[in-house]
Amino acid sequence: SANRQLEACQRAMDLALHTIKICKNKNIFTEEYQDALTNDIIRCAKDIYIYAWNGNNVYVTKDNGRWAERERYQRQAIMKCNELLALINIARRLFHLKGKKVSYWSQMTLDARALIHKWHEANAKKYGM
Repeated sequence: SANRQLEACQRAMDLALHTIKICKNKNIFTEEYQDALTNDIIRCAKDIYIYAWNGNNVYVTKDNGRWAERERYQRQAIMKCNELLALINIARRLFHLKGKKVSYWSQMTLDARALIHKWHEANAKKYGM
């Protein structure tokens, strides 16, 4: 439903904003690792939102043949969520991040991934072969 995709996109947006804000804290995400890791983390979180956004902007009907295009964006968004979880793990070790901060951030990522996945499954039922 439209609600499901809006919720997935909103959660991806929240994740991107949260990630950008925490990565801007130079006391934690030190300058020396900006190019090596921090920029990748920010890019990945933005990509999750952009893929969800792009998928949402593919107008799909039962017979316009555009489901495969939306599905590709949804799958890429899900894959990027997995990538972000891996990057968060690296950051946790590298920057000695607090457990609570990491849990919250990881949970946001898992929630976004779950919503995108639910949206994908609902679409697959509706438009899939």
